[in-house]
Amino acid sequence: MPFNHRRKITIAIFLFLFVSLALAVIDNSPSFSQQTALKVLKIGRIPYLDPRKMVNDHQKINAYLKKELALDDVRLVLTPNYDELNKFLKEGQIDIAWHGTLNYPKARGVAGAKVILMPKRFNKTSYRGLIVVRADSNINTIADLKGKSFAYVDKKSASGYFFPKILMLENNIDPDKDISKVEYLKKHDNILFSLLYKKVDAGAVYDDARELLKTDEQRAQIKVLAKTAEILNEPILVRGGLDDDTVKKITDAFLKLRKDNPETAPVLELLGNVESFVSATDKDYDEIVKFTDKYGKIFEEEHGSQEVKLASPGAACSTAETSLSANDTKENGVK
Repeated sequence: MPFNHRRKITIAIFLFLFVSLALAVIDNSPSFSQQTALKVLKIGRIPYLDPRKMVNDHQKINAYLKKELALDDVRLVLTPNYDELNKFLKEGQIDIAWHGTLNYPKARGVAGAKVILMPKRFNKTSYRGLIVVRADSNINTIADLKGKSFAYVDKKSASGYFFPKILMLENNIDPDKDISKVEYLKKHDNILFSLLYKKVDAGAVYDDARELLKTDEQRAQIKVLAKTAEILNEPILVRGGLDDDTVKKITDAFLKLRKDNPETAPVLELLGNVESFVSATDKDYDEIVKFTDKYGKIFEEEHGSQEVKLASPGAACSTAETSLSANDTKENGVK
């Protein structure tokens, strides 16, 4: 047999074996869609309650999402602060971040992450902060607060600190210089009772806080001096890299949850007065971004990263993951 002919046969056999091997490898390898298919959904939050309680409170929604999305598992991932939550979102260690409204602007810079939902409470997707005084006081405008005592809830509170402080600044009152005395009373009802008993001249609470008072007579003694801008409920974001079909399925699953539906109401009962979820986008939170840009110093110094200590390993069961263990926490996500 001529050499050239033998050479052609050898090359043909080599090519046949090479192609066969390549096809075998392709056949035995998962496709791209199979490789990236979501099997375990991880939902990230900060522990605004005792982490062990949060794990228990999320069991029903985890089970619902697991069934609705046909997943192997759904897990709650707790991080000590919003900066870590952003890091987990960026690195793909979580798929969903149930974020905080005031901390959302930092999350906005996380590559690929986007807002898809927000919770609805008391038939509203937003609330306001109020500056309140006694009805019989001589305080009738924000300017009249100069030289008066003032009570905030907490420096982590949107309606009980951050937005009322901005409201004063926008009305030419410097709350750090013009207020004679400042107190932090931790709870909205503490502020209302301090006003009733004339321990402070004015205070900041959320818009429905007066319902915390016991009688109509007490409520009549409190008047609203001013209202803050609307404060949107917290955003729910998805990480970059999730395909549109998966994002739509997740969104649709949340949108089916309604407190007025007997079939889905039990899923929501331990999620902090959530009545349902509505679709949302990053654009909805543009005003929050503007506020935090304009008043960045207040936001950074007073609001901070909200670091929270996590509870002991009880949270790290099959339905949750934690990044450290420490002491139990009190509620951190105050209005």
